[in-house]
Amino acid sequence: MLHDPLSALAELERRYDGPIPEPLRLVARLGSPSAARRLHAEAKAAFFAALAKGQIRAIRRRRGAGSLYPALFDDLALYRRERRHWRRAARLLASGGTG
Repeated sequence: MLHDPLSALAELERRYDGPIPEPLRLVARLGSPSAARRLHAEAKAAFFAALAKGQIRAIRRRRGAGSLYPALFDDLALYRRERRHWRRAARLLASGGTG
């Protein structure tokens, strides 16, 4: 059965007298809580990937300027670890798991 986001949003409008909570709007738009969880995991993975890329640029600049310090590598390791975690979670959710 196809998901109709407009009818799902209309149902929420009928149930709520005021602002509809964001998580419910997202589920109505995407069709299921698992789709919303997968989207969240994919967004987190993309966020940490962007942080890692920025950190690599910072490390290269600092190395060139002679102001490199070890905490930059610790942060990079954290960003990569978190990216791997959220990518695994997104794959699990995409395959039908619960995350």
